[in-house]
Amino acid sequence: MRNENSYRQNTVFGATPNPLMPEPDAIDEEFAESANQILSNAVELVRTLIGAHQAAIAIVIDKDWRYVRKYFSLSEKYSAWADYQTPAVGFGTHAWLLEYNRLVRYTQAELEAHPHWHNFGTESDKHPPMRGWMATPLVDKQGKNWGLIQLSDKYEAGPEETNFNEDDEVLFQQFATLISQALDAIWEVRNLKKAKQD
Repeated sequence: MRNENSYRQNTVFGATPNPLMPEPDAIDEEFAESANQILSNAVELVRTLIGAHQAAIAIVIDKDWRYVRKYFSLSEKYSAWADYQTPAVGFGTHAWLLEYNRLVRYTQAELEAHPHWHNFGTESDKHPPMRGWMATPLVDKQGKNWGLIQLSDKYEAGPEETNFNEDDEVLFQQFATLISQALDAIWEVRNLKKAKQD
């Protein structure tokens, strides 16, 4: 599945204590392993499907960034950042998106003009640079946020096609919905197994 010219990092493996799973057991470990497989493949697939140099998914439990899990896929263009490991902390446009709760599609100029753009704060000299931003929350069937998915730096197909377009937006939203449905399904299986355990 993985393209040898892409890079992933910053993924947390295994279940860790959090508000939804305060004392992870074998069932929680099984859920975490399934979620990691889905999200690791999804971040690679969405980058390839839309045609972008950067893709990331952040799972943020109850909007609490202390429990964030982030999944990256970077093209060879960003190989210099293959070892970037600093976890997301949830301020700026990322935190804003979880409150806004709708898809956004910005050129780089629009992104930098956004009132919540902070250019990665203290990580500005280390973080991969952005080149446009398309992002949307991952929302469960009750409307609760799982987190977000984002793309940056679309492949250039011509001089007028350096930013994400409406067709990209439609595919991106469909893909985000599919990820949310997959997470919902494995969470429901986890809850059914927990109920049988009691």
